[in-house]
Amino acid sequence: MPGRQDFVELAAGPDDAGRRLDKVLRSLLGEAPLSAVYSSLRRRRILVNGKPAEASLRLAPGDRIALDPALLPAKAGPGLPAAAKDGPALSGLIVLETEDLLFLNKPRGMLVHGKDSLEELVRAYLDGRSRGSLSFKPGPLHRLDRNTSGLVAFPRSAAGARAFAELLRSRRIEKRYLALLEGSLGSPAVWEDLLERDGERGISSAGSSGRPAQSRAVPLAEAGGLSLALVELGTGLTHQIRAQAAARGLALAGDAKYGGRPFPGGYILHALALRFPEPPFPDLPREVTAPLPPRSRARLEALYGAEAMGRALEAALAP
Repeated sequence: MPGRQDFVELAAGPDDAGRRLDKVLRSLLGEAPLSAVYSSLRRRRILVNGKPAEASLRLAPGDRIALDPALLPAKAGPGLPAAAKDGPALSGLIVLETEDLLFLNKPRGMLVHGKDSLEELVRAYLDGRSRGSLSFKPGPLHRLDRNTSGLVAFPRSAAGARAFAELLRSRRIEKRYLALLEGSLGSPAVWEDLLERDGERGISSAGSSGRPAQSRAVPLAEAGGLSLALVELGTGLTHQIRAQAAARGLALAGDAKYGGRPFPGGYILHALALRFPEPPFPDLPREVTAPLPPRSRARLEALYGAEAMGRALEAALAP
């Protein structure tokens, strides 16, 4: 065992306050079994403020945790996947960064979580930029499908994660999407369905049972048998827009999984805006928006013209 002068010393941050030492250590040590954590504490391979500590100790911000470096997992940093260090830069995707939240414009084709995902890039980006925590790991606060582009929020603090989760639970976040549908939407409509999820097939479908789903669809432009629509979500179920549109014969153009006909470049579904009628933090604006990806905008302008698309986007973001 190395001498104490060789120990790695880490400081507890605001998000570690009040958490049990053993819980923080498990996260810090790559989800090590509790038996290994307890053994390391007994053998004084882990010290708090220079002294042996009980597993049940509640940490305070600024507490210094010293560890035998052999205990740390072989990662780029505490709790950070090494692969994320080699990923592309995140800065070009950032829409807004506040003290507690980070908003990104996810490209089409990128996974939100998992290997080589947006989540890995966020953890790499926030390493050294967060408010300081040994145990808090930022994960996506909501999800988008791989081929859906647009706004995804991540927490920069535990307070940010709690506040956003509470807003979602109480439905105090307004979500606006742009969707290119087959057929004619005609006039604004409220879609209400019961959606069932088939995990084996990876699809959701409207039927006589399932979870309630509600959306409001507003036509923005129409040409060539395709309708560009603003869709406001009242609920947020998996594949909700795709399933509800398909149930009305308005499948997304190019969405083969839900019966859409082939469409060059694949379907267009973009998370355009998140609105916060009562922002939980003073530095969070009432609306955060993500521009359409250049390729998606060019495809839509080819259908409707640049001027019509400008009017459609203005309407989509109107109060």
